[in-house]
Amino acid sequence: MQYAIDLAKSLGASVDVMYAYQSVSLLRKRAAALMEEYKQIMEDDAKEIVAEVAVRLKAEGIKVSAVVVEGPAAEAILRAVDESSPDIIVMGSRGVGGFTNMLLGGVAEHVVHYSKVPVLVGK
Repeated sequence: MQYAIDLAKSLGASVDVMYAYQSVSLLRKRAAALMEEYKQIMEDDAKEIVAEVAVRLKAEGIKVSAVVVEGPAAEAILRAVDESSPDIIVMGSRGVGGFTNMLLGGVAEHVVHYSKVPVLVGK
């Protein structure tokens, strides 16, 4: 995060903070109410996370916008790139995708591979 802050400050860039969450779909009608509650909790948590990041960036004097989207993270990031045409994507890699993605997280790997703009992946 600090590298993204330093980069944005040195370039005078604005930052779009994005958090994508994916809810689990259940086929049973009886689970629908629980699913809606679970989805709302996930959305609320995501909003809290982007708000905390936005506050930190604003405190550093960086112009920031924050958005929460539902869906697979990699697809959501690439969709956002198509919509907003950023100069660069700065993202982290947690590497939680198992052995096949141990060098670079699955989401980061997908974004690096398919992005139309440069991607900077930090640890």
